[in-house]
Amino acid sequence: RHAVGKQGPVTLELKSSAFDPKEKVWTKFPQEGSKHTPRHNSCDFRWKDYCPQVFRTLRKLFKVDAADYMLSLCGSEALRELSSPGKSGSFFYLTNDDRYMIKTMKKSEVKMLLKMLPAYYNHVRAFEDTLVTKFFGLHCVKLAGANQKKVRFVIMGNLFCSHNSIHRRFDLKGSSLGRTTDKPQTEIDQYTTLKDLDLNFIFRLKKQWFQEFQR
Repeated sequence: RHAVGKQGPVTLELKSSAFDPKEKVWTKFPQEGSKHTPRHNSCDFRWKDYCPQVFRTLRKLFKVDAADYMLSLCGSEALRELSSPGKSGSFFYLTNDDRYMIKTMKKSEVKMLLKMLPAYYNHVRAFEDTLVTKFFGLHCVKLAGANQKKVRFVIMGNLFCSHNSIHRRFDLKGSSLGRTTDKPQTEIDQYTTLKDLDLNFIFRLKKQWFQEFQR
């Protein structure tokens, strides 16, 4: 709430300094509150926003309403923890309305995302209907105390938040090495995670969609 609520003016023409990995804002949240932060029932902690101006502008490009965003992530409903479907060891959480997913990240993953951020931002500006994963915020939280670890996480759009019935799911990495499911055909259902070489379909799109998809 604090990070999104203090939004400044949004401009699409961002300076290169906005993408600097050193462009991060630390905020202390003492339990008793401060001049800039509210009281809370947790222990003291510090909160970090990475490249806040960039992600603020990305949310604008993705047509995300700030009030709705805060309500989904910070409302009275608790987040739902998912069992990790990958090998990364990350924790995944879903908002109650299924619109947003939170994924914990390693320091190296955060560095990689920040390195990609300028090209990602330019891509989103050029293709407003892009199908790439939508990133809405990159943050870090650290509880008070010398031995407490930092928890870094990214907020993403949930691909599976859809009114359409999903009968097949694929995890596509653009690789062919070991990229088939080990389940027999009779055991595959809508919850099975299929892989690249299992994708044996022809997709037919109407002409306008096809042209846009190619572009």
